[in-house]
Order: sequence, then C-alpha cells, then structure tokens
Amino acid sequence: MLKKGLEKIIYLGFTLFIFVLVWKAMGVFWNAFVPWNLTTDLIGLFVVGPLLIILAFVLSSLSLKVIKCGKRI
Repeated sequence: MLKKGLEKIIYLGFTLFIFVLVWKAMGVFWNAFVPWNLTTDLIGLFVVGPLLIILAFVLSSLSLKVIKCGKRI
C-alpha cells in the first residue's frame, strides 16, 4: 500500500518536472517565433497548454516504465 502511494507521488513529481521543462522550452520558442497579441496568447493558453500537460504525462509514464523495467530503448 505504501509502496504504491510512494510510486504515485514520484510519478506526479516527475510529471511536474517534465511539464516545467517543456513549458519553459515552449516559452522560449513561442517568444521567438510567434507575434505577441491577445489571440496568440489565448491559443497558447487554451490549446498548447493542455497539449503540453498531456505530453508531460505521456513522457513521464514512458520514462518511469523504462526505469522500472530496467530496459534500454
């Protein structure tokens, strides 16, 4: 029971870490290539943001599976 709870906490922490990294990278590229106005900021918030959240969960899940199984890609 405790092992499963600890695993979920590690998974959530790893997911948040990946999300922050992806969000910062997206911010750098967004500022470099997308003109600033209200429409593009709303697109970034309501379209790109949820996609980054999904990407972070998928990457976290795959990474932890690789770590857990001990296999190399």
